[in-house]
This record gives sequence, structure tokens and C-alpha cells, in this order.
Amino acid sequence: MRFDVTEIAKAVGGTVMRGPKDAIVTGVATDSRKAASGEIFFALKGPSFDGHAFVGEVASKGVSAAVVERTEGLGELPASFTLIEVKETLEALGALALYVRGLSRIPFVAVSGSAGKTTTKEMIASILSVSRNVLKTEGNKNNLIGLPLTIFNLTPAHEAAVVELGISETWEMERLVNICRPDVALLTNIGRGHLKTLGSLEGVAKAKGALFTLLPFHAVRIVNLDDQWVVKLSEGFENTVTYSLKEKADVTVLAHKQDPDFGGIEAVYGVRGKDLQVRFSTPGATNIINGAAAIAAALSLGTALDDMRKGLENFRPVKGRMHVLKVDGFTVLDDTYNANPESMSSALKTLAAARGRKVAVLGDMLELGAVTDAEHERVGRLAGELKVDFVVAIGANSGVLADGARKAGVKSVLSFKDRSEALGALKGLVREGDTVLVKGSRGVALEAIVDGLKELGLKKACC
Repeated sequence: MRFDVTEIAKAVGGTVMRGPKDAIVTGVATDSRKAASGEIFFALKGPSFDGHAFVGEVASKGVSAAVVERTEGLGELPASFTLIEVKETLEALGALALYVRGLSRIPFVAVSGSAGKTTTKEMIASILSVSRNVLKTEGNKNNLIGLPLTIFNLTPAHEAAVVELGISETWEMERLVNICRPDVALLTNIGRGHLKTLGSLEGVAKAKGALFTLLPFHAVRIVNLDDQWVVKLSEGFENTVTYSLKEKADVTVLAHKQDPDFGGIEAVYGVRGKDLQVRFSTPGATNIINGAAAIAAALSLGTALDDMRKGLENFRPVKGRMHVLKVDGFTVLDDTYNANPESMSSALKTLAAARGRKVAVLGDMLELGAVTDAEHERVGRLAGELKVDFVVAIGANSGVLADGARKAGVKSVLSFKDRSEALGALKGLVREGDTVLVKGSRGVALEAIVDGLKELGLKKACC
């Protein structure tokens, strides 16, 4: 990107308060530690930070300008440093991203949902990348800061964009949609995530439903016919592409088979009357339906079936998203990136297909509010129903989850508040031929368990 500060001030509805009005900006920074020469710094504010405290620091690094909510108390600034004053810096960041997005005519695909959105986003990007130069959301940049930072990476070489939209508050989706103005919108499902702030399934549906209701007239909605909430949200809109595991749809899963050694999955899709056979290199029952969603999104952009096959077969999971690790003598399913009740259920169903002993290492699911105990107990019970051999629960809610597992017939159940204690127990538990699922919410940081299990394998291999 390359803009002068006058153009930026106009885009964000701000006023140039000091410094050159013709200063050139070549990038955007929101983290003072990473700000670089030539960029414009947005002094964002949060519950525990205030970017205004670092305006002087970024100015000394050669940053060209800053967008601020106040001009007093910023310290001494170089004469060459420009300040743009706005009412709210976060809103201004989104406004600049909308301006940049409006300069591009490439199709934008927006993906959201309670579970599977990152994998689906990656699958769509992989399909489109067969024949196009694609911009996509990287890492967890799916919020009101991350989405603009993704859009600022747009270049004239890009031919499509695939962005992920994540929310935890009722008002966030509306702002995200108004920033990226998608041409194609996909809701994977409506589930029990962020119930602490969204309140109920109905609250989740209402908040995420803005992705469908706020679309421009020409936009396409990708509809999961297996999710009643998504179907309801799509009612009244004609421009849709549908997908399903069991219903007749534009994209229907006709058959699928998972490799019990977790080498991958074979699936056959019916795509508007034509068969499409795909072999995924990664396991996980959700890959099948996420693949259908990705095909439906690509179909809306006129993508060839052969590109869909190649793209899905080229797909590789993001670290911590059902990543298969073949440790010496046993298998680890690393699904530690995040967790909610729906994704926990899917992960346990994947584990249930394993040969040998099945070990589930399950951490807390966060942000569930009043249903926290009930949902943890339900997950424990599901582990029993799926004939999991061992359950190791970790975190503040480990006791409730463990009780649910015991009630459902799991004979070997352990619970720990501390990760290191759990890892110590696992080192004496895991043996050759086992499959170990490790999954929990981001805040529980169970990647430490995965690292410990890998180390255990290395020790076994060398001793």
C-alpha cells in the first residue's frame, strides 16, 4: 500500500492536526514493537493497554504518522511526524481497511461459524490457489484488528481473497462484514461457542447471522443444509449454494472412508450431478463436511472440478488443527488450537476410529458461561459412549469432565488442574500402538502436552 496522509485522513474521517499533509505511508502498524519506518501507527486502546503511550516511541523509529484519539500528552514529536485525530482509533482502522478493500475488484470470500471455519478457509484458499493468486487470513487475524491487517496486504497481483471472521460479542460481525464487504459468505455451523457473551444458541445465530443478512444484493450465501440454524438464517435469500452430508444439495457427500491409521480420508462428492473424488492427506471426520463447504464456495466462483480436487488434495492442516504426529511407537492427534462443544465432539469421533488403545487428553472449554459444567460433563459422557479407553482431563473443569466420563463407563479416568502433573501421568500411561488425542481451548495451552509427548517418543527412540 502507498497513500498520503491526507487521503488516509479522509478515508478514516479524521483531521490532520500537525505535521506534513503530504507524508507518504507505506504500511500500517498496531503494535509499537513491530512498527517500522514509513508506516502509520494506530494508537488502539484496550482494557489493559493504550497505544497513545507509545506514539513517541514509534515516531523515533521513523514511523510517518499516527492515528490518535487525543493529541495532548504524547510527548515531544519530530516536526516531520503527522498526527491524525479521530473519534475512535479501532473504528478508524476498519474504515481504512474498507477504503483499501473498495479499491479492489477481486472477489472476497468470508468464512465464519462456531467450528471448522479456519480449516474451511484454508481449504477454499487451497482450491482457489490452483489457478489464482490468493490473499488469505493468516494465523488468528480474524477480528476487528486482524481483518484490517489482512486487507492491508492486498496487492494488484491478488486475484481473490479468503478471510475468516471470528466474533465473541454481539456487535462484532456487523462491523467485520462492513469492513470486508464479501461477495461470497459461508457459515459452517451455529454451535455452543462464546455462550458467556452471546448467551444462547439463538444468541450465537443472531450474532453470526449478520454475515448473511448484511450482504450486498449480488453476494452468494453458502448454506449448510445439515444445520437448522444456518438454514433458517438463509431463508428468503435466493442467491445460495447448498451443501450437505445427507440431503440433496448442490454439493452432497456421496461416500467417505477414513484410514484407521490416520493416513487420510477418501470422499466422493456429488457436485451438481457430477462426481468428484478426493483423497485428503489428513484425518478428521470434519474434513469431509468442511471439504463440501469449500467446494460449494469455489463453485460459486465458477471454479473447475479438477481445481477443486487438486486444491483439496494439496490442503494441509494448520498447526494444532487435527495435526497427525507419528511419535515413536504411538500416534498423537494435535487438535490444541481451540475447543468448543462441537469441535470436541468431532475430535472424539475421529479418535474413536483409531486402532489400538484410545487416549483422550481433554482440556477446559472456555467462555461457556452458565452451561460450563453441563457441557464438560456431556463431553466426558461422549468419550464413554465412543469407547475411549483413557480420559485425562486438565484444567479448572477437569473434575466435572472426569465425572461424566466415569458415569459413561470409561474405566481409566484421571483429572488434573496442572498440565505438568498430567504430562507426568501420561508418560507412565502411553504405550506402543496408542492413539492420543490432545484438545482444549486456547487458554489451556495444551501444546505443552504435545511437546512433552514428542519428547517422550524421542527418549524412547534413543534409549
